[in-house]
Amino acid sequence: MKFIWFIFTLFLLIQLTGCSENEANTEEYNKDISDQNNVEIPDSIKKDFDKHLTYTLQGIFQLNPQENYTKTILETDYNGDGIVDKIITINRLEKANLDLKNDDNPAKMLEMGQMGNYNHFILYNGKDSSFFSPVLVPSSPYLGLEVTSINLKNNLKSEIQVDYRIRNAAYRSIYTIRNNQAKMIFQWKLFDGLGSEEDEAYHIEIAQTGKTSEFKDLVIYKAELEKLPKNESPNTFKPKVSKKEGVFTTFFYLEKEGKYFTLPKN
Repeated sequence: MKFIWFIFTLFLLIQLTGCSENEANTEEYNKDISDQNNVEIPDSIKKDFDKHLTYTLQGIFQLNPQENYTKTILETDYNGDGIVDKIITINRLEKANLDLKNDDNPAKMLEMGQMGNYNHFILYNGKDSSFFSPVLVPSSPYLGLEVTSINLKNNLKSEIQVDYRIRNAAYRSIYTIRNNQAKMIFQWKLFDGLGSEEDEAYHIEIAQTGKTSEFKDLVIYKAELEKLPKNESPNTFKPKVSKKEGVFTTFFYLEKEGKYFTLPKN
């Protein structure tokens, strides 16, 4: 996990205007999987949300009807039109375990926390009853995504906060929604090293205003991480994170770049 964090920190220090390689690969994956959903769904099915969702997921992910997967549905109005929209998360732990069983090197896969293409979220526009391209969040499948609708501008909850796990670490990504498409604008670590002697944690707060744009600043504090209890797995335990005094760093939004940046520390 320390190596993964080093790579991410290096990306922040360089502050390139383009996508990272991981972002580019994720976007290409999302495009490819979206292109698979070419089956036209009848209007009679679209009127029934549950059936519409089931048919859509089967088309997008080529799901076996017998596959067990977990989904959550968050109702929100992400475009401010007064009509309830939905954000659906999909967790495919059963598929991850099947891939593990068929993998040539299962020990290595387990060491990496079975990280792969097993957690996604999908936008649903309530006005026209349409689903839009799924967003892959590469992460461990043991826990599903924790999605929250948040307000970063215009008093509208038009941004999506997504928390996810990679082995014994947790991360937070924030997406803004434009034309029913989710674009990642921020990413930071929540904690790392759970169950080890070298753990670390952070607490993230949304400021009242933004110094550089209509997007509010994001303030990062260091935090204390709850110790891992005996007989608990570091890959699935959800520890308490207690904020410490003193601002660690602040992220501000740059309109030209379309994402959040922070000044590198010496």
